[in-house]
Formats: sequence, C-alpha cells, structure tokens
Amino acid sequence: MRARRAPPQPPEPPEPPEAAPVERPGLMRKYRELLTKHTALVRKLEERTTLHVSTFKLSSWALETSESALAVARTGRVILANSRWHALCRVKGPWRLLGPHGPTGPEHVSLRELTLAEAEGVLSQVEEGARLTRYRRSHADVPRVLELRTERVAGPVGGEVLLLAQDITVQVEAEEELVRARAVGVERAQIRALGELAAGIAHDLRNTLNAMRLRLEMLQRDTVIAENSQRHLDALTHIVSDASGRVGRLQDFTRQKPTGGVEHVQLVEVVRDAVDIARGGIEHRAQRTSAPLVLELALPDALPRVAGSAMELRYVVINLLINARDAMPHGGTIRVSAGHRAKTVWLKVEDEGTGIPEEHLPNLFQPFFTTKGDKGTGLGLSMAHGVVTRAGGKLSAANRSKGGAVFHITFPALKPPARRKAGAR
Repeated sequence: MRARRAPPQPPEPPEPPEAAPVERPGLMRKYRELLTKHTALVRKLEERTTLHVSTFKLSSWALETSESALAVARTGRVILANSRWHALCRVKGPWRLLGPHGPTGPEHVSLRELTLAEAEGVLSQVEEGARLTRYRRSHADVPRVLELRTERVAGPVGGEVLLLAQDITVQVEAEEELVRARAVGVERAQIRALGELAAGIAHDLRNTLNAMRLRLEMLQRDTVIAENSQRHLDALTHIVSDASGRVGRLQDFTRQKPTGGVEHVQLVEVVRDAVDIARGGIEHRAQRTSAPLVLELALPDALPRVAGSAMELRYVVINLLINARDAMPHGGTIRVSAGHRAKTVWLKVEDEGTGIPEEHLPNLFQPFFTTKGDKGTGLGLSMAHGVVTRAGGKLSAANRSKGGAVFHITFPALKPPARRKAGAR
C-alpha cells in the first residue's frame, strides 16, 4: 500500500509592520518655541558680550588717555593705576600738604607714598564721603601742586580706596594772582579812603588855624595886650605858623596830582617832610604813655637824586616811622640815617623795640600779614614795598644785634644833569 502524503500546511501569515509613532502636535510646537527662544538668547548674549568688550576697551582707552592720575589702593599697596599715575610717580618730590598758610606736615618722596598715606587716612576716618587735599612740591626750582581726591569704595570691596590726582599748578598760580589783584584793589581803596579822610581833616585844621591867626593879629594890634604879653603872642604866632606848615605838607601828601613822568626826587627833602608830619604823632604818643621817645636824624645836606614819586616815598618813610614808634611801647630811640656809596642811595630807619620774630621775616611784606593783631591791617609794609620796588629800589628788614629792628632802603642814584660849557648857547 502506498503511504498517504500529508496534506501541505498553509503558509503562516506575515507579521504586521510596527506602527509608526504618532506625532503629538502640542509637544512639537513647544519644542520649536524653546529652540527659537534659545537662539534669541544666544544672539542677545553675543550682542551683550560685544557691548561689554567695547565698553571695556572704551573705558581702558579713556583711563589711559586721561589727564588725571587714577589709582585703586589698599592698605600698604596700590593694586591698579593708569599710565598718568605712573608718570606722576616719576616726578621727584618731596611733597608736603598745602595748608592755608603754606606747606605743612611731613614730606613724601613720591606720588606712590602720597597715595598710600591718603588711602590709610581715608580708611581710618569714620565719616563717609570724598576727601580733597592739595600737595605742593617743596625745595624745587619749578613749583608744582597736586590735588588729590580720595574716596572709600562701598560694598563688597570696602577695603579699597579710589584716588584721583590732578596737576593744578596753573590753577593755583591763577588763584594766587587773583588774591594779589584783590589785595591791590583793597590797598588802593584804603589809600583813597585814607586820603579823602586826611584831606578833610587837613582842610578843617587849616580853617581853624587861619581863624587863630586872625585872632592873634587882632590881639597884637591891641597895644595894651601886646605890651604885657608880646612874648606869649610871638610864641603862639610861631606855633600856629608851624602847625599851618605841617597841615600844608599833609595836604600835599594827600593830594595825588598826576605827574608828567618820573620825578627826580631829593630823598633828604622827602625824609625831612615825612619826619615833620610824623613828629606830632610820635611826641603825642610819648606824652600820653609817659614813655620817652627820641627821634635822631643823621642826614646829609643833599644826596644824588633818585627816580620815583615824592608823595609815595614820603608815605613809605611815614609808615616806617609809625611802625618804629609802635614797636617801642616802653620808649626808645628812632634813628633815621641816609647816605650814598658808589651808584647807590640808601636810607635806614632803626628802632630799639621788640624786634621781628625770625619766622615772620619772610612774610613781612606780604599783603594782609601783620604782627599787630586786630590793630593792624597788614597793608602798610606791603604797600611800602610796592612803592620802593616800582621806583627801582629794594626794601629789606632785619633785627639789630642790640635789639630792635632796622629797615634798609636802597635806590639807584640818577646821574646829575650835564653842565653847559662856558660860552655855549
């Protein structure tokens, strides 16, 4: 028997393909939005970075090209500074703090030392705010002034100090020139006021003396009175005449007449007129205080003439005589002498008073500097110095070895006018 063949098996059905992932519209949209925002943030970050780099470059350029010296300091060291600061550090000192009356305090050899000292001072102070100081370079042929502005940094870097230094030499010179110009204006105003006051007083005194002279003349015409009191009348007439002469010289002194040019002044005549004007005040002071004051003159008959203004030089001598009187509260002798040697005419006014403190001698002729306190204006000697200087002379002061002060004035002597030869027309 034949074996039966097994019937063929039907083929297995193929496995169905995997289903594709279903796209969710909401999640994809959110992803694209985040990608867009990220791209925008990256672009903005790039722009910010470029701006910061440009700002840094601009700031660095501004700091390096600034005329001001800039530095950041901590206690004991400078951590950052621009090129101007380094350049000023090479300027040799010493530097001293500039106070109201000139340099003071310790010396600093360089700007670096100044910066550290200022930083220490700012960090030690309790109050907040900027600190402004000025320093002048001393012992130098060319003066120089620095202005330092220091301020403590607030916040997380509180131990640091910012410093800004500027060279203000030109500004300080302009300020000092302005002070001198104001001083000259005050001097002129006071001279004008003094002249007007003196002129008014002299006018009233002259009228009074003229009335007294008329009364004396009437008394001298009365034979009865003149016979018994002629001696007293003559003395009174002489006193009134002498007083009229002094008032007349005072009027000449206050009457500032314009001159056509430089005067050729006979110094001896100027000194004698000044002594006559000041003598009354000196004698009155001696009588009021019972302190004997003696006025000694050692003057030649004549001297070579000098250039200047007789009125102004008369004022100089009067001022020196009054200062000598005030310097001798217990009395003494005022000596006035004059002479000439070679091509120089000299004048000395000496006293036996308290002298001049050595520390005051350099500032004695500065405007508004006075050793008399509230009793002085500080203008007399500065004006006298200006008058002598304008006349081409020199005025100096010193202390005498025997006590007291001496003021010494020198002038260039003018050549005498050439004499005409005999027979010349």
